[in-house]
Amino acid sequence: MSRLTAPDSEIPMNTDHTSWLVASVEFGEMFITLPAGLLADRYGRKPLLLMTGPMCMVSWILILTTRSLTVLFVVRIIQGAAVAIVYTVAPMYIAEISEPRIRGELSGHFQTMWYLGILYVYVTGPFLSYQNYTYCCAITPILFFALFVMMPESPFYLLMVDRSKDAERSLIWLRATKQVDDEYHAIRSSVQEDMKQKGSWRDLIATKKDRKAFFIVQVVCFIKYLNGMPAVVSYSTQIFQAAHTGHISHSHLTIIMGVILCVTTFLAAFMSDSVGRRPLLIISTLGSVLFNIIIGGYMYLAAETRIDVNSYQWVMYTAVAGFCIVSNIGLGPLMQTIQAEFFPSHTRGIGSGMTEITASVATFFNLKQYQTVTDLFGVYMNFWIFALFGLIGAITLCLVLPETAGKSLGQIQHEFEDSVVVEKIGSNETVNSVQSQDIVKVNTKSEATKL
Repeated sequence: MSRLTAPDSEIPMNTDHTSWLVASVEFGEMFITLPAGLLADRYGRKPLLLMTGPMCMVSWILILTTRSLTVLFVVRIIQGAAVAIVYTVAPMYIAEISEPRIRGELSGHFQTMWYLGILYVYVTGPFLSYQNYTYCCAITPILFFALFVMMPESPFYLLMVDRSKDAERSLIWLRATKQVDDEYHAIRSSVQEDMKQKGSWRDLIATKKDRKAFFIVQVVCFIKYLNGMPAVVSYSTQIFQAAHTGHISHSHLTIIMGVILCVTTFLAAFMSDSVGRRPLLIISTLGSVLFNIIIGGYMYLAAETRIDVNSYQWVMYTAVAGFCIVSNIGLGPLMQTIQAEFFPSHTRGIGSGMTEITASVATFFNLKQYQTVTDLFGVYMNFWIFALFGLIGAITLCLVLPETAGKSLGQIQHEFEDSVVVEKIGSNETVNSVQSQDIVKVNTKSEATKL
C-alpha cells in the first residue's frame, strides 16, 4: 500500500482509495461464500478448489496488462471470490480427509500456509518492481493447480453422493493402507445419519443443537476478524510508520512480523490436539486484548502527548510481536477447525458459506473503518476498539465453547445432542421442583385452613 500511495506510483491513489482497495476484496468474498458452500455439496470439494487456480491467474494477468485503478478494484474482487472458495471449502476438505488425532494439526497448517503467502508478499513486494512482483505472485496458482489436481476427493462427499466404491478408494489413498474398513464404516454411518435431513439454510437453526453450533462458530469468527489481525496484516507498514520507529526500516519490521506469524501458527498447529481448542482460543483472545491495549496506549502517547517515546520503541516492537503470537496460537489456526468440526455433513457446505459471509462482513468493517477511525481520532483508537471486541468475545467463549480435540466428527455431533438433552433434563427437573414446591404450599395452606 505504501508503494501505491508514493509520489512515483504507477497507479496514483490517495489514502481513501487504498482503504477501499484493501477492503474491496471482501465484496468478492461476500457474494461467493454461500454459493461456494452449496456448489461444494453438489459438485465436490476438489473441483471448487481447483477453480481458484485459473481465477487467480486471470487476476494477475489483468494486473500485468493494465495500469488502471478500476481494474485493480476488479482484480481485488476476483481475488476475493477465490479467497471465499478457499476459506469455505478448504477447511471442510481438510477436516473430512484427516484422522481425528491430527485433524487440528492439519487444519492449523492451513492458516500457516496462508501466512506463508503473506510473508512471500512482504519479502518480494518492497524489493521488486511492480511487474516482477506480479510475475512472482502469478507462479503460485500454477503450482497449486499442478499439485492439487493429483489429490483425491473427500470420502465424506463421495458417500454423500452414493459413490461408496470411490469413497473407499479415496480413504485407502489417504491412509496409505487397505486396512480402512472400520473407519470407512464409521464415516458411512455418520454421513447416513446426517443425510437423513436436507441440507438447507434452515437446518442451521432447525434444532437447539444446530442453533448452538451455529452461534458458537459465528462468535469465534467475529472474534478472529474483529480482534485487529486483518488490519495489522494489511496496514503493517503504516502502523510502524505511525509508531515513529527509526532503528529498523518499516519494510524489515513488516518482514519480521510475517516470520513471527508463520512460525507461531506453525507451532500452534501441533498444540491444538494436545492442549485443546477451548483453552487455546480463550488464551488467544485474552492475550490479543492485552496487547491491543498496549499498542493503542503507545500510539496515543506518541501522537497525542509531548512524551518522548523513542526510548521505549521496544515496547511497541514487543507488543506487536506479542499480539501476533497470541492471536496465532488460537484464533489464527483454530477458526477453520471449529468451522469444519461443528457443522454436520448435510449442512457443512452451507454452514461454511454462511460463516465466511460473517467473516467477510467483519473483515470489511475491520479494514474499512481502520482508515476512517485513524483520520477521525488517530490510529491508537483502532486498537482500543479491537480490545473491546476481544473482551466481549472472550467472555462469550468462556460461557459457551465446548472442547472437541481428539473426537471424530460424528462424536462431536452426538455430544451437541447430548448437551441439549442434558439442558432439557435440567430444565424439566427445575420445573418439576417448582411444581412440587407449589403442591407442598397448597397442601400446607389446606391443612392450616382445616385447623
